[in-house]
Parts: sequence; structure tokens; C-alpha cells
Amino acid sequence: MESLIIAVLSRKRPPAVLGYLVSIALVLAVAWLEHLFPSALHRYLPFLLVVFFVALFFGRPQGLLATLVSAALGDGVPDFMFTGRVPGPEEALFLVLFLVVGSAMALLIESLRSVVCKLMETQAETSLLLDELAHRTRNDLMMVASVLGLQAMRQTDPHARSALESAVARVRVIAEAQERLRKSGKHGKVEVASYLRALGHGLAELLRDVRPITVRVEASPMDLDASVAVSIGLMTNELVTNAFKYAFPEGRGGTVQIVLERAGEGIVLSVRDDGIGAPPARRDGLGTRLVRLLASHLGGRVEPVTVAQGHRVDVRLPVKPAAATPAVSAPSS
Repeated sequence: MESLIIAVLSRKRPPAVLGYLVSIALVLAVAWLEHLFPSALHRYLPFLLVVFFVALFFGRPQGLLATLVSAALGDGVPDFMFTGRVPGPEEALFLVLFLVVGSAMALLIESLRSVVCKLMETQAETSLLLDELAHRTRNDLMMVASVLGLQAMRQTDPHARSALESAVARVRVIAEAQERLRKSGKHGKVEVASYLRALGHGLAELLRDVRPITVRVEASPMDLDASVAVSIGLMTNELVTNAFKYAFPEGRGGTVQIVLERAGEGIVLSVRDDGIGAPPARRDGLGTRLVRLLASHLGGRVEPVTVAQGHRVDVRLPVKPAAATPAVSAPSS
């Protein structure tokens, strides 16, 4: 009901002449119905609905006109117009009250219309500014990623090059989230399923070189806060990067699967590969520590899962997403 009233108030008004004609026609129709079927309510009450409708759809002048005409016809054609009988104190009081209430209703609805229109204009301006901000932020991040990428290409130290390439990947994760945020039309929200598919495709192209490795994404479409989506993107980036780094040595091929689904009161991000598995004595690197830090920041936990082949990590997050459409599965190669 609220959305309907806001939509009516913010719409373009019909021509004024049409409003006057409709106002008079509605008042006459109600007066005729009251004459045929005497109402159990007071004679002026049905006319208040007419005043409300007219003021809502046509504006203040039409609402005031409907109030005046309703006051004149509130008891059928007033007796004093034909017999000269002066209305009694009670009738006069009801007439004055109706004029006051009807006029106030028309004025208040007009004021409400003005406020709604200003809010709609402000919302449109804010939406445009946020869109421009997201676009500029994404461009700035891509510029930073390009500079880091050029610096990585000049490095002869493999450790320094690897660190810079990891930094490039992380910056691109945030830039992609900004782009999704800009295109979504839901400021502050990111549709995470399409975001992860784009992220998986980008990681596959960046990391696999000539190895026959496929990245698959299975995600339930859901809207998440931008900050949460960025954290999930960063965790996905680190887990997939670790899978490429350790699970498929010596040109070996395979599949990395990214799954994001609802689980109870939250969501679960799962990254699994069918490679050789994680080295048993490997110390947690920067990427693994970053995943644990991000999960802890969101109130979640990281759970390595034993599987028959390969390696799997589940990240459980107590995040309540907004529902969207059915789950989507898509390969990124």
C-alpha cells in the first residue's frame, strides 16, 4: 500500500481540466448514491474518500474543489436552496468541520507529494553520484593493478615476482566487486554468484598457463553487502591460488571447484581440487593466514575437509543473504 501511494504521488499529474471534471463527477455520483441508499454513516463521511482520492491523483486545487462541492451537496441538495430554511447549529458545525478536514487533507496530500518528489530527485542524484564513485574507484584500482603488474614483469627474483602477482590478483578482486556493485543498481549490494563466476574465469586465465585446469563455480544467486562480497572474493582468490600452486605440479591438469551455498543461518564457501592434495608439512603462508583473518572478521571459521582425492577447504560464515534466483553452475574454461 505504501509503495502504491508513493508511486501515485510521484507520477506525472493528469491535465488540470480533467481533474476538475472528475472531481465534480465523483461528488455528484456520491451525492446521487446517498440519495438512493441513505448511508448508516454521517452524510459527509463518504465525501472525504472522494476528497482524498481527488487530492491524491490530481492535486490540491482539485481536492479543494471537491471539498467545496461536497459541502454543498453533503445532505442531498440543501433544503435552504429551495425552502430558505437556515441550517441548525449541529448541521452548521458538521459543515464547518467537513470544510476544515477536507481542506486540511488536500493541503497535507499536496505537501506529501512535494516531499516525495524531492526525495525521489535526491535518490536519483545520490544513485548517480554513487555510480560515478564506484566507476572511478574501479578504474583507480585497475590502474594500481596495472602498475603492480608491470613491476612484477621487471622482477628477476621469483619470490618478489610472486608477491607482486598475488597483490595484483587481490586488487583485481576488489576492482571486480566495485564493477559488480556499479552494474547491480543495488547500491551497497553485490550479486555474488555472477561475481564469483567472473572471478573464477579471471583466475583460470591468470593462473593455469598451459595446464589443462578447469575452474567450476556453483553458487546460489544471492545479494550480499559489498564488504562481505569483497571478503568472499579475496578468500576465493587465495584458496584457488593455493590450489593452482600446490595441487597441480609438473603440468598436471584437473579441476578446481568453487561452491557457495546457504547452510542453516549462514553460507558456506567451499573450494576443492582433485589434484595431489596439500603438502602435509606445509606451513600456512600469507594467503592462508589472510583467509583465516577474513573469516574471523566476519565471525566465521575455516575448516579443512578430508576428501578421497585432492584437497577441500570450507569457510562457514554467519551471513544472512537476500534470496534471488535458483542456483547456477558454470565452468570458467
